[in-house]
Amino acid sequence: MDKAVRLMLVLLLAGLFGLSLSGCTRRFYRNRADLEVADILTDKDQFPEWQIDQYHVYPDPRARFADDTNPDRPPMPPDDPASAEMAPNPQKPGHAGVRIIEGSGYLELLAAWDTENRAEAAAAKLADAGSSDSQTRADAGTGGADAQEKIKAGTKEKPEEPQALGSGQMAGTISTALSPPPNAPRPYLLKLEQTVELGLINSREYQDARENLYMAALQVSLQRFSFAAQFFAFGQAVRQWSGTQTPSGHQNNWALGSNVGFSKLFSTGALLLADFANQTVFNMAGFGRSLTSQSNINLDLIQPLLRGGGRAVTLEPLTQNERNLLYEIRLFARFRKEFYVSIAGGGAGFGGGTSGGGGSITGGSFQPVGVLAPGTFSPAAGLGSSGLVPGVVAPILITGDNPNRVTPGVSGQITLNTSLAAPIGGYLSTLLEAEQRQLDIYYLEKLEANLKLGKAMAEGGDISELQVEQFEQQVLGGRTNLLNDQLQYLQSLDSFKLQLGLPTALPIELEDTPFRPLNQQFQRYEDVFNQYVAASEEPNGFNTLEASRVRNEFRRIFTTSALVRGTRFPSQIEKRWSEWEKLTADGLQKRIEQFGEERRRLLATRDDLLAKGQVLPPAEQQRLSELSFEIDLGTFEKQLRQYESQPWKKATNPTAQQQLELRYAIAVFVDVLIEARNERLEQLREKWPDLAKLCVNGVDLLKVDLDQAQAAVVQAGLSNRLDLMNIRAQLVDAWRQVAIFANALLGSLSVQYHMNTSTPLGLAEPLAFDAHRTQQQLILNTQLPLVRIQERNSYRASLINFQRARRILMGAEDRLASDTRNEIRSLRQLEERYRIQQRQVELGYLQAENSLDTFKAPSQPGVAASAANAAALTNQLIQAQNSLYQAQLLMTTIWINYLNTRLQLYRDMELMPLDNRGVWIDDIATRECAGGAAGGNGDHPCEGGVPNSRGSQRPQPEPLPPPQSTPLE
Repeated sequence: MDKAVRLMLVLLLAGLFGLSLSGCTRRFYRNRADLEVADILTDKDQFPEWQIDQYHVYPDPRARFADDTNPDRPPMPPDDPASAEMAPNPQKPGHAGVRIIEGSGYLELLAAWDTENRAEAAAAKLADAGSSDSQTRADAGTGGADAQEKIKAGTKEKPEEPQALGSGQMAGTISTALSPPPNAPRPYLLKLEQTVELGLINSREYQDARENLYMAALQVSLQRFSFAAQFFAFGQAVRQWSGTQTPSGHQNNWALGSNVGFSKLFSTGALLLADFANQTVFNMAGFGRSLTSQSNINLDLIQPLLRGGGRAVTLEPLTQNERNLLYEIRLFARFRKEFYVSIAGGGAGFGGGTSGGGGSITGGSFQPVGVLAPGTFSPAAGLGSSGLVPGVVAPILITGDNPNRVTPGVSGQITLNTSLAAPIGGYLSTLLEAEQRQLDIYYLEKLEANLKLGKAMAEGGDISELQVEQFEQQVLGGRTNLLNDQLQYLQSLDSFKLQLGLPTALPIELEDTPFRPLNQQFQRYEDVFNQYVAASEEPNGFNTLEASRVRNEFRRIFTTSALVRGTRFPSQIEKRWSEWEKLTADGLQKRIEQFGEERRRLLATRDDLLAKGQVLPPAEQQRLSELSFEIDLGTFEKQLRQYESQPWKKATNPTAQQQLELRYAIAVFVDVLIEARNERLEQLREKWPDLAKLCVNGVDLLKVDLDQAQAAVVQAGLSNRLDLMNIRAQLVDAWRQVAIFANALLGSLSVQYHMNTSTPLGLAEPLAFDAHRTQQQLILNTQLPLVRIQERNSYRASLINFQRARRILMGAEDRLASDTRNEIRSLRQLEERYRIQQRQVELGYLQAENSLDTFKAPSQPGVAASAANAAALTNQLIQAQNSLYQAQLLMTTIWINYLNTRLQLYRDMELMPLDNRGVWIDDIATRECAGGAAGGNGDHPCEGGVPNSRGSQRPQPEPLPPPQSTPLE
């Protein structure tokens, strides 16, 4: 062969060999890893109870941390100047340059949601306005124009319902140092389900959870590959020249060496090693053979019999990693529910809520609370190992072993649990702060109105400057409360933004749907008392009317005013008043006295029964109410007749006397009107919004006995909790480790078969193998277990770890039972407190209105106002309005605490199916609980039970998305 041709052939082979060393590209390896993980997760995704939903290892393109650059060659981030100056910088930015990567797609999503939500709010507001206009037109046709204007003037206008309690815009004109400036940008209006969806996209902790699942699958891919046939290929090219005076003589040649083979680990621990080696020399010195080629084959089969042998030890790394992946899948499914509760509910409740709010953020990882124990999977964690490494044989010289062979890893690992972080706030908790801030504003407006009224009365001499200063003190205290609640709200809002992965400077506001039923009920009470005030104050202008017209005006208010609309009062007052109108003066007085005597007897009977611990029968109680109303109505008729007789015409000061007579008539008129107000209040008691229903396995947890309710929630938790399933499985893991660590105590005994064959030396016959050039060996390798101190300690630790795992399982089950029992007790307590607080709010309105009327009432003519009485009335007004404020505040707290604790209960029972947005499919009312909760309309028993997790009520899983990367090369 021509030397030039041989040289070109050698150079070509060397070039191909050099190119092969570079391997595949970064993108190839990344895509291969993505595809293997996708296959592994698809293979494991077999259980709807822990379906893998909302999983993608690459960031969502709309996320703030989205990355649109080449994932294999990202741009260099800006370096710290001091670090760059004081340390070597071997790597340069390259073509990608230097830049900060931050996505903005989430801002477009927020803008779209804001537009949609505000359009819905505007449409609802327009519909409400149209309904109000229709009602106003109906009211206008029921009386004279003057009377309607007076009613409008005397009625407080219904405040415009805010679109969102979390808004940065505050009601009224009240402003503090923490109020947003008038020119502040309009915040993004978000609903609860939208914040949850935003968390799936933008939460850094959620993306960490996805990546943890990916990393667990990567470990499985490595362990599976350790049992595959692993090929290897080595090569060496040597250009050699030496002079004639060298010991080896003159040489001028190329020497090419190669070694190819494979290794295979079997489940019994047997290791098969095979390699083919070749040495080819091109002699260009011009003497001797121009080409020589010799080959060699080595085959080794090693089977450990005692220490390190057997399927238990060999398959343990694969078994543990496969189980770890299952644990991580279940933890990811559990994480999604914990994440929903942390976003929707938040942290501990206010004023009596339970602890455990669903999650918190510590550093860069989401640390859920309300769980039984954290996961134990951690690639770098562990106290010690067994020292058994399947596929790694004793240090015996074995020709052709593959030094890059992948082994399964260490069999037997002991890890201990870590502590959990504290909870933080969420949507409902932040919304509660916003609601309390709104109540502060409402209360402060009332206090400022009192201060204004007090100043006006002080100028007239009705009260002293001391009472005015008391009002001013209350105003200052109200502003202090407002400042405190504003601060808490802003802090909670910033924390909520951090939960969602948003910049803290980004303005957002929370839509008030969870609070709207409660606010609407508060507004109904406001409307009733405003209408009562309007109807009560309208007759103050009747002194300008003819006395003969006053009766008809009173009748109009009784039958057509806004207060009496929708009640039985208008029809009843017509009939009952007409009976009094037919009586003569003597007959009128006689009936009043008769009714008064009957009422006194019933009151005496009631007092006697109360002293004995008994109550008046319902029929007699109803009769007592009727008598009180009839006496008020008869007294009103008597006083109205007195007014119609116009006694002021004979008085020295007719105007004052007429006003006095009218005031007496109005006072009794208001007593009669209270009947209509009370009827409206009875109607309102039926309109309190129901608390969300609470059922499980066909049991209404708010209606059955406490023991039965507790047993139902504990049983549901023990059956369904995903993290409890992991803890049970981890106990088996600890049990397996005992045998693994016990195996490490044994001596070593292995059987090895070795075979070597080669081709003739000095010839160019690389495939001329022959039995005469073959060697075979059967080798027994032993090692006595003379030194096993480390193995002994590790074995003892494995026994302790098993006992600890048993205790962890017991403690986890007890913790689950304790958590769910406490939650159901708290929910039942909150439900009863909610019913109690309904009456407290109503009494607060009654006391506030009565105390304001009493405070504004002028003193009797000719009787000097008492300073002590004025002070008492001032304190009474302040205390009554504060009681109303506190009652409303407590009601909102109970409402949110119930919703929050309910979230935690269903999370802890693992009965929280999520849709593809990560939002709870809360179909408890239609799925299994037909009866109402607190304030409900029926006592129907619960129907059905919790459907099988494979049933139609579960959200439909989404298929695993393909890797967001380029095709394989």
